Amino acid sequence: MKELLAKKASRANSYEVVGLVANSKAKYSELVEIIKENNSPYSEKAAWVITHCFDERAGFFDHFYSDFIKIIGEESYSDSVKRNIVRILQFKSIPTEYHGAVIDACFRLLTKKETAIAVKAFSMGVLDQMVKIYPELTNELILCIEEILPGSSSGVKNRGNKILKKLKGSSQC
Repeated sequence: MKELLAKKASRANSYEVVGLVANSKAKYSELVEIIKENNSPYSEKAAWVITHCFDERAGFFDHFYSDFIKIIGEESYSDSVKRNIVRILQFKSIPTEYHGAVIDACFRLLTKKETAIAVKAFSMGVLDQMVKIYPELTNELILCIEEILPGSSSGVKNRGNKILKKLKGSSQC
């Protein structure tokens, strides 16, 4: 698998890997192990493949929640790896046992100044979903978003303002 990921970065090469792992739990597991090794650029390329498996409605993401949740909570992984995982989490029905860890990780990613723009935006999306389950987090999310908006990129501002509008319309703020 690493040999395929080591090839020159191109869509064709990446989709070749997607084709190999999308319907094989063993190969998908191998890809997850490469991500967990946290060895650049392999881990970033493997995370990209995981995202494209998800986009193709293939793969075995749900079998590896504990690994992915651990990754987004650790400082040592690159924003590229985290971006791909958090992007997927926005669209998943996250099992209850991982809610606390996901919420903590996403709040940390959102409030950390050095976090990449896309990771912040995707973290807001995940937290927006979590607020539907845990409405008591609404005020905390509102405060966090309001705190980071000044000086943020247009992408973060756009996502933040949309979520704020929705949250403030549904809360007693």
